[in-house]
Amino acid sequence: MFSTLFTPLVLVLGLAIQVSAHAAIAPALGVKGAPVRADVQRPSTSSECGTVNVASNIDSSQASVIAANGTFATSVTDFNPGTDGSREIAKLLIDPTGTGKSFTVQGKVTQNGDGNPTTTGTQQILATMPAGTQCTGGKTGDLCLASFATTAGFGNCVVLRQATSSGSSAAAANNTTEAAVTTSKSKGKTHKKNKNQKRVAGPRVARLMRDAELWGYELH
Repeated sequence: MFSTLFTPLVLVLGLAIQVSAHAAIAPALGVKGAPVRADVQRPSTSSECGTVNVASNIDSSQASVIAANGTFATSVTDFNPGTDGSREIAKLLIDPTGTGKSFTVQGKVTQNGDGNPTTTGTQQILATMPAGTQCTGGKTGDLCLASFATTAGFGNCVVLRQATSSGSSAAAANNTTEAAVTTSKSKGKTHKKNKNQKRVAGPRVARLMRDAELWGYELH
């Protein structure tokens, strides 16, 4: 009888612990939109992204963009208040290869969350990666993976995309195109103005010639 009662009790306690100890970091690897309680992982040295398949999800997951100075932003949401739902990041490791197997770079959290929140909610997390870190993962060759874990041991992986100069090049191209269009319009207006001036000048010259003939002057 004892064993019959013991098994359900263990299951209930296990579910209670699971329910009261959750927080997720967004944008989460393999998750479309905001993560929910079921998306929370337990990052570990043997599996920094938990049970999520990295290869199948890295290219299709939303990424947080790394600025030129190495800064990137994420957000953390707790699903239960208290220390079990801690929003404070205790560990941030980065895998520059994006394979989920080389979390060799230590990231630094510059703006952290609450380690003992009184309510559920979301806070912004700001972090940086060391200068010179090069992301080489994904089909585009510019993705990294970041593994976040809170002080309660919960978290998940986030895809990071390294900023490139392509945006600046595109902006420059747009500016060049706009400048060309503006110049073309200006030339068109000038050409039109010259035509109008000629139209006005024509009648004036003819009138002067008629006046000169009336007064006996010869124009050559």
